[in-house]
Amino acid sequence: MNIDLFENKDAWKLFDTKELMDIIPNYFEFSGNIENSAYLNWRFDFIRNTENQFYEMGKAYFETAITLIDDCLNDNIDKKADIWIFPILFNVVHGTEIYLKGFNSQIRILDKIEKQEYQESKIEGKHNILQLCQTAISLIRQSSHKDLLLEFEFVKKFIDILYANTNDMTFARYPVDSGKHPHFYVQKTENITIDLDVLRIWVRKIFEILDSCTGFVDFQIDQIKDWLYEMQQEYGASKGDGN
Repeated sequence: MNIDLFENKDAWKLFDTKELMDIIPNYFEFSGNIENSAYLNWRFDFIRNTENQFYEMGKAYFETAITLIDDCLNDNIDKKADIWIFPILFNVVHGTEIYLKGFNSQIRILDKIEKQEYQESKIEGKHNILQLCQTAISLIRQSSHKDLLLEFEFVKKFIDILYANTNDMTFARYPVDSGKHPHFYVQKTENITIDLDVLRIWVRKIFEILDSCTGFVDFQIDQIKDWLYEMQQEYGASKGDGN
């Protein structure tokens, strides 16, 4: 069959499975088209610490969730929101988890570096976003940056609403839990609904909070590190001059 596989986005449908399997390229091989390629490493090559790599990935999950919400709000005549809500909520939950893990590590680093002490980068916690958020709030209360507290209380309120329905975050991945029991939305006979207009506000605000607060902490660490370096250079130079 003399047809270009990439002639249009649906050209692959003209091939049977055997033909397609014989001609379709390895998707990990670079085609030469930069615009149609995703570079898994590119953004991370320019990020020097683990926490910022977590933030970059968290941003991806939030941006995708918001795009899916917007697509549903723009056109839901086919009722796709009824199934898209699961990847939407998975992305929001996972994005929140990634941001919180990075934040909890960095705010510990900031607390120590403000005291001119050392704290290694340490990503901790599992998949319990309520526990991760409670840890973040506790660390903020112990820090000199209590102005961040209200922002994280907002994040916790979103999580509390979610946990009032379920504390098993696999609900967005499977219809049953690890014990093969149906999740809450399958068990109940009445409709379980989520208002996408309201959810969009929650998600946009949480994304804004997590992105700005982690950016603030990262900036503070860099500023203090630069100041300490300059002091060390100045002190070393003065010492070398015999002053």
